[in-house]
Amino acid sequence: MPRESTADVSDGRVSTLDDTNTSNVPTQEPEGTPQTEVKPRPWLEFLRTAKEQEIKERFAAEIDGIIRLHEMDRYCVLALFEPDDSIDSYDLDQIFIALSQQNADHSKDVLLLLLSRGGSIEPAYQISKLCKSFAKQHFVALVPRHAKSAATLIAIGADEIHMGPLGQLGPIDPQLDGLPALGVSQALKTIASVSQSFPGSAEMFAKYLRLVLTVEQIGYCDRISESAVQYAVRLLSTKPSLVGNKADAAAKELVHEYKDHGFVIDFEEATMHLGADWVKTGTPELAAAEAIYSRFDLVNFCLGYAQSKRLMVAGGMTLPSSIIIFKKRKE
Repeated sequence: MPRESTADVSDGRVSTLDDTNTSNVPTQEPEGTPQTEVKPRPWLEFLRTAKEQEIKERFAAEIDGIIRLHEMDRYCVLALFEPDDSIDSYDLDQIFIALSQQNADHSKDVLLLLLSRGGSIEPAYQISKLCKSFAKQHFVALVPRHAKSAATLIAIGADEIHMGPLGQLGPIDPQLDGLPALGVSQALKTIASVSQSFPGSAEMFAKYLRLVLTVEQIGYCDRISESAVQYAVRLLSTKPSLVGNKADAAAKELVHEYKDHGFVIDFEEATMHLGADWVKTGTPELAAAEAIYSRFDLVNFCLGYAQSKRLMVAGGMTLPSSIIIFKKRKE
């Protein structure tokens, strides 16, 4: 269970007054008198009465403080922190808005923190290229925890991927209404094999498939998997260590080699597929990412407990407009 942080300090200050002074003449504090810093209320207590805009503004201010503390303000810092949601065109719009507001002149490199189970590969591909195009020189993807499927596609378009001890990428496994497209294709092959072995079951399976899938969806499953390979090749082919056929081989491995959508591709496995020259760990950027993730996790937990709501960040980490608060989903 996350614990409340006691290290947070607000910008508010309280002046010390002489309680024994009863005259009507205002008194002035002697120069150099120390002022008492007021610590903010613990998040759980604050959230019991706070309004959404107050929550967004405080969270954005605290993340800004973490970024400055770790000297990461030389970057344009973005995030897709979506533990319960999928990457889609809304995220693409949010990233574009944040880049346009915070790095329109391309004066900073781009740092993107990822926390996602995956989503649609088309906006993921565009997000990756967009971050690279807005960067002064380098686009860096940070993976403190899980960045699965479409989030992995975003990451491989970066110049560097920084993964923490608990960081994990995943197979690039496009989804169809929440189902893995490759899994649907494999299921169809299994059904065909069973029907061949037991001809009497063919009609039953055919009726079932008509209820759950359309012909268009079945065709989409095959096409989208090949599209995932093509997108991955285009992003990987820009890497010096993956010239020639290496990018194609790495892309096919990420799409087809793993049988489970949730398979853990940790730092060691990632370097095996992608090379050790641009997949890194133990960096100052990761230290900042861990601090940011811890704060997000704390606030998200407290928000769920105090208001039955959940937190998501899509866009600039220090922009209140990029912080979204939803009703918590029923278990």
